[in-house]
Amino acid sequence: MMVLGVALVGTGQTQENAQEAKAVFNKANHELNEAWAAVKKALPEADFSTLKEDQYKWLAYRDHLATTPQFSGAKVEGEVPMDSPYYFKAAADFTPQRTQWLLGLIRDWKDDTLTGLWSDSIGGTIEIVEKDGYLYFSIECVRGPTSHNGQIVGTAVWNQTIGWFSDKGRDKEKTDETNLSFILRGKKLEIVGANTGYYHGARAYFDGEYVRVQPLNVKAQTKVVKAAKSGEVPEE
Repeated sequence: MMVLGVALVGTGQTQENAQEAKAVFNKANHELNEAWAAVKKALPEADFSTLKEDQYKWLAYRDHLATTPQFSGAKVEGEVPMDSPYYFKAAADFTPQRTQWLLGLIRDWKDDTLTGLWSDSIGGTIEIVEKDGYLYFSIECVRGPTSHNGQIVGTAVWNQTIGWFSDKGRDKEKTDETNLSFILRGKKLEIVGANTGYYHGARAYFDGEYVRVQPLNVKAQTKVVKAAKSGEVPEE
């Protein structure tokens, strides 16, 4: 049993469906542990040491959210016990995105473009189509126990490892310019924003380290490019 993939479960009374909920959690946690072992084997020691610190932070973040009624679905006030089926279900829901993120660190995509679905494993995703020196993108995020959310689409100028987006002139009523920088470092794409609050809730920042986790089919790519060029978030 690997400590970096297992949350401590407290003692106390549980509901009738606790065993089923815990089984789902254990399965998700097992897959997380397998991904962790693969990453440990593949990464240089220095990179893995840095990742270990990040993994502890992610576990704390997951367990914090999974013990809040907002995410667990428990109709209670205060913190949800970690031996509760509500916790197990919420934690199991959060875990696969981290598993995908870890595997993305060592995945060979067989291409040199950034086209695909990227995740930061804590509620943020980016769909990207790289084409002719541009990144056509759509970013969505849900952050924190209060579920603040945000979304922005656009086109960034891309030069090998650095990209830059500006919404200047997009909305005549918006006076503050919003910027996003895209910085590729190995398998991670770092996003740093300035004046992005127009596009998200108070805590739903776009900033983070994203890793490519899935490809985008032709239909999805067409949708991203169309939205990015228009600057309008597409309807689902």
